[in-house]
Amino acid sequence: MKKFFDYFEEIICAFGLIVMTIFTFIGVISRKLPNVNLSWTMELVTTVFVWVCALASASVFKTNSHMGFSYIMEKLEGKPKFIHKIIRIIIIFANYTIWIIYGFRMVMMQIKSGMVTSVMQTPGYLIGLAIPISAILSIIRIIQYETRHN
Repeated sequence: MKKFFDYFEEIICAFGLIVMTIFTFIGVISRKLPNVNLSWTMELVTTVFVWVCALASASVFKTNSHMGFSYIMEKLEGKPKFIHKIIRIIIIFANYTIWIIYGFRMVMMQIKSGMVTSVMQTPGYLIGLAIPISAILSIIRIIQYETRHN
């Protein structure tokens, strides 16, 4: 179970990429067939794409692989590196706190309004949940990285 949680984002992203590939292929092939309408495949692919992007952004914090941060961190040493790390963590936490608050507000509005997607008629909040969930996972992954490497 620990291994699953350690690689949760990667597992879901890999599965999502497989789903996206298969359904994009099916959607393209179906356009060539008469009387076959599989337009829902593109809506599914778009929804999965949002989740893959959100979870992939959370996974980079596990290894401190965010390109904007690693470049600066590699150039600093000593006290400036420590100060940069603290400021970086504060800014990241503030940013993701905003994502969590407004993401859940958005999801609640989507639930209240009964918003559904145009083709598949799935609840819109299933897409919107990617924002606060990825923010929560990002914070967890930052904490994990910092506790393991300090």
